[in-house]
Amino acid sequence: MAWFEGAVGSTPRAVGVHHLRAPEDGDVDWVVQSCRDLETQRWLPMLPKPYGTADAESWIRQCQDSWAVGSAMPFIILDSTTGDRLGTIELRTGDAPSDVGYWLAPEGRGRGAMTRALRLIVRYAFQVRGLDRPELFTLTDNVRSQAVAERCGFQRVDKVPGRIASKDGTRRDAYRYVLDAPLD
Repeated sequence: MAWFEGAVGSTPRAVGVHHLRAPEDGDVDWVVQSCRDLETQRWLPMLPKPYGTADAESWIRQCQDSWAVGSAMPFIILDSTTGDRLGTIELRTGDAPSDVGYWLAPEGRGRGAMTRALRLIVRYAFQVRGLDRPELFTLTDNVRSQAVAERCGFQRVDKVPGRIASKDGTRRDAYRYVLDAPLD
């Protein structure tokens, strides 16, 4: 059986693992709760604090706009058995090289969900979209995110000073990871 079924509309689906789907208006409350989580805020310093309903609605509109113009493919990661939301992952294709960003809600952590979602999205990038050398950036102290990248074959190539902006206007250093070849 193929690792992924291909596209359902524009959405890749994992076979027997997790499903990815575009964010919907019905995700607002979940996004608010997830983005208020202290761990999520720690690793996403650009999040508004406090994170509110208007912020989630704006994010979902941005996701829908990105899909419409083809500049990015943001997804909600769903547990394939329960349908529970676990996190988000986004493949940004508007600028070369393509770039991946992700985060997990508390209920998605420690389950291997992001590793499976990242493998799925990079296979989709290579096999369906024909993209090459996707990148991702992690804060230098976000070892869990770095471990996910490395489990998926990404290699750390450098440290980028001030790469990630914080809501307070400060900037934080990040490691840049690159995937040079499609996954097996």
